[in-house]
Amino acid sequence: MRDRLWHEITQVKHHHFYCTFLIARRRNVLQWFNVVILTFSTSGAMGWQVWNSFPIVACVIVSIISFCKLLAPHLIPSEKDIDKLDDVVDFYFDYYNSLECLWFDFEKDRITEEEMQKRFFELKNSEREVNKAINRLVKISNGSIRDRADTETLEYLQRTFT
Repeated sequence: MRDRLWHEITQVKHHHFYCTFLIARRRNVLQWFNVVILTFSTSGAMGWQVWNSFPIVACVIVSIISFCKLLAPHLIPSEKDIDKLDDVVDFYFDYYNSLECLWFDFEKDRITEEEMQKRFFELKNSEREVNKAINRLVKISNGSIRDRADTETLEYLQRTFT
């Protein structure tokens, strides 16, 4: 059971880092998307007089921007989705702390293995709703974010537990 608890601790810390980095990436994408849309909106670059000489180019740009705005809910994460992912990060923060506390209680012989197992599975059951949220919010795993989360997790665990 000790190994199972350790594995859960490492996995939860990895999920915490992954979701944190994913939020940063999604906020960055959303920010840049909004900047591009605002730049080429009628109040931005499309209002310049230079487009009077190139009406077809202006129409193509407006069409592309309109098409992007229509596709945005399917391609670009919304602020609401990012806020939900923030809630997932908060859950993993609390969940990790509970597991770490359980780990130290067991390592210092303050609880028995049976008590650890009971408390572990009580904590594990609390993860069910978060898993549903993650399945809705994270459709595809990002390899570069996953690798960065792997590195951060290993470094964190080495600093904390050695």
